[in-house]
Amino acid sequence: MPAKPATILASQTRLMKSKFTKRTYRISISLPLASFKTSNRSWPFDSPLKKYPVVYLTDANYYFGMATEMTRAMSWCGDSTDAIIVGIGYPEDENPPEAWRDAVIGRNYDFTPVADEKMEKRDSDWLKRKLVTGGAPKFLQFIEQELIPVIEKDFPADPKKRVVAGHSLGGLFTAYALFAAPTLFDTFLICSPALWYGDKTIVKQEERFAKRRKRLDAKVYLSIGELEEDADNSMVGDFVHFAAVLKSRNYTGLTLRKQIFPDLNHCDAVAPGFQAGLKFALKKE
Repeated sequence: MPAKPATILASQTRLMKSKFTKRTYRISISLPLASFKTSNRSWPFDSPLKKYPVVYLTDANYYFGMATEMTRAMSWCGDSTDAIIVGIGYPEDENPPEAWRDAVIGRNYDFTPVADEKMEKRDSDWLKRKLVTGGAPKFLQFIEQELIPVIEKDFPADPKKRVVAGHSLGGLFTAYALFAAPTLFDTFLICSPALWYGDKTIVKQEERFAKRRKRLDAKVYLSIGELEEDADNSMVGDFVHFAAVLKSRNYTGLTLRKQIFPDLNHCDAVAPGFQAGLKFALKKE
């Protein structure tokens, strides 16, 4: 029997081309198993919801499967609600190494709030391709004006329970969205954020926000690995400072949680960061 690609139960993919970024995205969507009709409503499918929270996940090429199964497992054995996972990724039509490089090029544009010529040169050199940065404003427009309306039209999505999640540059984008569109999402999962990027542009963005606003109605989860600090980028130091500043602002409506994972580096911290963040975002009320 010929081999077939592995699939995730109750999931689908569709391609969407954005008029804002001019890019085509591979949107991966997984649905709660309890949302399907069945004659057997025994555990764990005995309490289907009319509307489900939606997690908008960056870097779906890497993390969609993990986030889907984490969310399902926690809903079966804990205090979490199941959710629709909407993974935002890039087409995978080329051979695996080239598809991986395509995703790197896409994310480095989509997740970065401002252009950074130094990073463009550095990453273009090792990718052997031209890389451009600074597309986060347009990427956020894509999510808000193109993606979310489709998801909330086609699926049982609760518009009051939107979650956005990202790691590394994805965490940078999630932090950017917190101040650029603070009411678009209910919860922001900011994991191992690249706060150093663009001469700490997010720190400056938050400072501008704080001068205009005293209210920030959002749940924010921040995580990082203890071993992420290095000689080039003060990942942990920047993270601790950013969290302390957010806390010191005393924003009305802000719920903030910070977590540092011992003995974990930047890549190690992906799974525990997302798991704890999803538990924080999807805790049953």
